[in-house]
Amino acid sequence: YFSSTLTSTMATKTNGTTATTWDGNAMSQDDMMIKDTVLVLDDNDNVIGSESKKGSHLFNAKTQRGVLHRAFSVFLFDESTGDLLLQQRASTKITFPNVWTNTCCSHPLHGMSPPEVDTPEDVAAGTVTGAKNAAVRKLDHELGIPANQVPVDQFKFLTRLHYWAADTVTHGKKSPWG
Repeated sequence: YFSSTLTSTMATKTNGTTATTWDGNAMSQDDMMIKDTVLVLDDNDNVIGSESKKGSHLFNAKTQRGVLHRAFSVFLFDESTGDLLLQQRASTKITFPNVWTNTCCSHPLHGMSPPEVDTPEDVAAGTVTGAKNAAVRKLDHELGIPANQVPVDQFKFLTRLHYWAADTVTHGKKSPWG
């Protein structure tokens, strides 16, 4: 989406609502799969609820391709060379471990500060500040890139798409994960 450049969570009050200070370094992959709540969408890109990361990625008779939810991908380029920063996913990842991928991908989450929820109008306008906030959070968590090195206003929204993918390499042809 972009180019350009809870065990241990704490709740804080912001504008009368509870927001979460997320600390991915204090959680295991299992914790994140259960405690992180993704934005569940209808077919028109409206946020209609939430689901655990685990629940949203399970393939079963009821949700044969998982639950439709918002995600993002970051493609970070070196401004001086144009090189794209790729990463190899950690071997401890539950889905797609050891796979070479784009710079960073993950999910905007409910209840975060700064907020990570965008409206369909935000997506249509290309502003998507919520997804950009989520990207900044995950770039720090996964790659140790501090927020001041990836300012939200330097991200460029490219597009949106619907897709699903099963992790058949890790879990076999009958993979429960997507």
